[in-house]
Amino acid sequence: MIMKSIFRPLLASLFLIGVMAVGYTQVSGDAPLLASVFDGEGLLGGLDEAREEIEEEDTGIRSEEDIISAIADIINFVLLFAGIFAVVAFVVSGFMFILGFGSDASIQRARKIMIWAAVGLVVIIFAFVLVEFIVDLATASGST
Repeated sequence: MIMKSIFRPLLASLFLIGVMAVGYTQVSGDAPLLASVFDGEGLLGGLDEAREEIEEEDTGIRSEEDIISAIADIINFVLLFAGIFAVVAFVVSGFMFILGFGSDASIQRARKIMIWAAVGLVVIIFAFVLVEFIVDLATASGST
């Protein structure tokens, strides 16, 4: 109990001293914590120098168009599986409709599944078209 009452204020004091020391070195400039990466003329010069280095070397950094295409590929991959799921649901509801043997409950259930699977397919197709439209729009405006 006594250790707990001493430990918390001690830990808080050490943290505060550390924050103040870091702040002092940042303000006074005695020992800067962060080194400057680019020696350009201000912010714009540094950005120009960074752009030149990225273009000269194979840094592995993707361009904006590559990132947009990668995100579109991921979304299309998810939409593919959603479409497969909707088709499977449609087929299963067809089997339920046939194998219901005239039971009103199974026919109603199969009809609901079939309707919602068809609606899902329409939504998935619309989403695919929308993603392609947005990718074309984003990559066309980025390259001009």
